Amino acid sequence: MLRPVPSFTAPPASPSASDCRVVLVRPRDPNNIGAAARAMKNFGLRDLTVVSPYPPVWEEVVSAVGALDLLLQARVTETLAEALADRTLVIGTLDPTRVEFRQAVVTPSQLFAEPAMARERLALVFGPEKHGLTNDDLSHCHRWMSIPTLPDCPSMNLGQAVAICCYEWALQSSSSSIPPADSPASPAPQATVEVLLQRALHLLREVEFLLPGNEPALTRRLRRALLRHRLTRDEAEQLCAVLSRTLRQLASRTD
Repeated sequence: MLRPVPSFTAPPASPSASDCRVVLVRPRDPNNIGAAARAMKNFGLRDLTVVSPYPPVWEEVVSAVGALDLLLQARVTETLAEALADRTLVIGTLDPTRVEFRQAVVTPSQLFAEPAMARERLALVFGPEKHGLTNDDLSHCHRWMSIPTLPDCPSMNLGQAVAICCYEWALQSSSSSIPPADSPASPAPQATVEVLLQRALHLLREVEFLLPGNEPALTRRLRRALLRHRLTRDEAEQLCAVLSRTLRQLASRTD
């Protein structure tokens, strides 16, 4: 017997009730961008960012039936870091068999059922159609999510994956009205964590710990460590200040 289909009321499209951004990284197929936009509008999401799309693709988007307004207001960025700067929780979507790091991977329904989701400035990040998110892309993500599929056909169309995740988000968000926190005790936004990371890397270069050969891998590991600890805004800003003071002291001693 088929189970009853869960119902939901899409949350209002306002920053306080619908603070979930869909980020498409280097998409290649214009139909997938349009399908993602349409799925977002189906379920009440309106914040779309496209990272470094292939130039011919963006101009050829034609499949966003009923969601042209969402496409027209979509943001285009050159880097993933720019797309995530104001987010406090970033979820990367992936094939769990193709990652560098070892971390628990959750399903959309498991993730969005967590009560804390309602207090986050959330971003759902989807990789390009051919190979998905790279290890460098994933290093910007706090957590990883994968849609369960059968082994004989594990990959899923980008537009369909966005639709499933948007549906699961809307299903859980329709029963929650908790606005995101915005205080020193709230999670640090990605931009603050990235500033902290860059200052730490600067310090490591100054003491000759960071070498050109190991910098990319070490950068990913340090970023993952910072994101894993979920620093508050206040903690991240204090650490930035400590590193800045340390760098100034080092510079004064070498003058």
